[in-house]
Amino acid sequence: MNFGNLQAQMEQALAQITEKQQEMRKVEQDLLSRTATARSKDRMVSATVKAGGELAKLEFHDDRYRTMARAELADALVKVVEQARADMLDQVNETMAPQLGDIADLRESLGGASPFSEFLAPLMKMQKDVTDSLNPERGNGK
Repeated sequence: MNFGNLQAQMEQALAQITEKQQEMRKVEQDLLSRTATARSKDRMVSATVKAGGELAKLEFHDDRYRTMARAELADALVKVVEQARADMLDQVNETMAPQLGDIADLRESLGGASPFSEFLAPLMKMQKDVTDSLNPERGNGK
C-alpha cells in the first residue's frame, strides 16, 4: 500500500470538501437574503415569503377584501401564500441544483464506501441541513 499516495488523496479530498463547504455557505447566505412575492389573479392581494417559506408580508391592494365572505378571503390568502412559497422553492431548487450535483460527483469520485466517506459526512449533513432549512416540508419527510 502506498501511504504517500493515500495521504495525497486525503489532502485533495479535504481541500475539495473545504472548498465545497465555503461554496455552500455562500449559497446559503444568498438564499437566506431572498424573498419571493406572488399576487392573486384578481390583483387584490400579494404575499411575500422568505427563503424558508415564512410569510414576510401580506398586502391588500384595494378594499374588496372587506366585503368578501370569510371562507373566500381565507381561500384567496392561502392560494397567494402557496404561490409565493412555490416561487421561492423554484428559486431554491434552481440555485441548489448545481451544488447538489457537485456534491454527488465528489462523493462518487471518492467512492461511496471509500475511507473518505467519513470525511464527506459533515459536508453531506451540511448540504442536507441547508436544503431542509430552506424547504421545511422536505425536512419533515413530506
